[in-house]
Amino acid sequence: MRYRYPEYKVDLTPQTLVECKDIAQRLLADVGLCVPHQPFLEKITGHDGMKVDGDRVYLSRELTEPYYEAFIEKNRQALLDQAPPAEDRPWVLSCNGFSIAVVDLDTDEVRSASSGDLTDLIKLYHSLGLEGSYPVTPQDIPAMMRALACFKTCWQESDRVRPFDYLNIRQTPYINEMYKVVGKPFIVTVNLTESFTISEHDLEVFMKFYPDWKRDPSSVSWYSICDYSMLGVTKPITSTGCIACYLSQTFGTHILFRLFDPELYMNPPVAAGQPTDLQQMCWAFGNPRMHLYAYLSSQVMPALCGIRPDEYAPTSATMFTGSCAVDARSGMEKMATTLSAAMQGVRSFGGAGNLNIDDLFSAAQLVLDVEIFEYVKELIEAFDPHPDIVTTEGVYEVIRDCGVGEDEYYSHMDTAMKVRNLLPVSARRPHEKVRSWMMHKQNLVDRVRDEAKQRIAEQEPWRIDEDRYRALDEIYARAEKDLV
Repeated sequence: MRYRYPEYKVDLTPQTLVECKDIAQRLLADVGLCVPHQPFLEKITGHDGMKVDGDRVYLSRELTEPYYEAFIEKNRQALLDQAPPAEDRPWVLSCNGFSIAVVDLDTDEVRSASSGDLTDLIKLYHSLGLEGSYPVTPQDIPAMMRALACFKTCWQESDRVRPFDYLNIRQTPYINEMYKVVGKPFIVTVNLTESFTISEHDLEVFMKFYPDWKRDPSSVSWYSICDYSMLGVTKPITSTGCIACYLSQTFGTHILFRLFDPELYMNPPVAAGQPTDLQQMCWAFGNPRMHLYAYLSSQVMPALCGIRPDEYAPTSATMFTGSCAVDARSGMEKMATTLSAAMQGVRSFGGAGNLNIDDLFSAAQLVLDVEIFEYVKELIEAFDPHPDIVTTEGVYEVIRDCGVGEDEYYSHMDTAMKVRNLLPVSARRPHEKVRSWMMHKQNLVDRVRDEAKQRIAEQEPWRIDEDRYRALDEIYARAEKDLV
């Protein structure tokens, strides 16, 4: 049986990407990139096709073309070798976090995140079997210690919650020590915080850790180049404008690091943008067009490589919302973004617990997002129900038994054996009659809030081995003495 499903009436063709690439190369030659770091500039100056004027670097088409060609060929081969997503891949839900504020479980008020919130939310992650990025950055300690507290707490109290960010180069020696204690490479991110400008701070961090990487490449991970795709704010409002901007800014940055050291590979992101609210000058997460921009972004790399995919097979999505409360809006937007992606084949979702993009985290929303995820999962799996639903085995017997008054359908063994396969019911969403509900008047938000409290209270804490626990404490104590 065939079912109708809407098709996108827009496409990014290889010719469109040729034109975007041409615009990007013109921009690198005419506008260039601002590189506010003299030692870095000195290392790359002198290449044919490069002009340096103050801290601005101009790259000619003759210089950039071989790098574009090498990048395109590398990704073309990867796309051709890429296997389609497995039909039976598991459903996965994870958390993004990164928040500086929380919705208080007792008062329902928004407040700054604390060290206690970080610990409690880690326990909630564990109780729900989830993993992901750190939920919150504690704001109840000095600013210089917040990233360090996040690294220390996450690694001491979880084997599934990832710390990540830092804001000041003075924090990096201590964070690097913590990385070594847990046996992971230090991560360097290079941000483009202004138009056509590489962050001076991030260049300083790069120069600090570059010698360590040269001595031991496994000690440092060049995470990525970070450049936000806010349409109409940090990028042109059109998707083609956004793509051309990426192909100039991030790809130009990629080339500069390759010129610095040919063995360095800072992967340049390229995207078609994400919706923004230009009235409020902020992200428009939860916008009903999120799926469109996800589709367009997925088409950029194939089109750049001259490939026309036969089908759209997204592999991941995020439970987006712009709401600042656990309310009807957050439920509506998260359900819509999750369901639309699941209908397109996505089985891996992030963003559980986040509100207001990722500025705000809610324990109650986290539990509610688990329920939304389970609801969508059951809805999709209902297209391939358990074969019991159409079996004729036992049908005569159950009808006969109830027909002669020996049993009731509700209590019959046949019902008991098949109910979980055919009619599962969520404990968070009971189907009550009005009289029953009037006795307690609990809604879904009440239930998930109570469940979050109970899970946090009952979850046994996880703890790293004692030696590494003490080592992380010792590093933090030294940092506190030196930085505060």
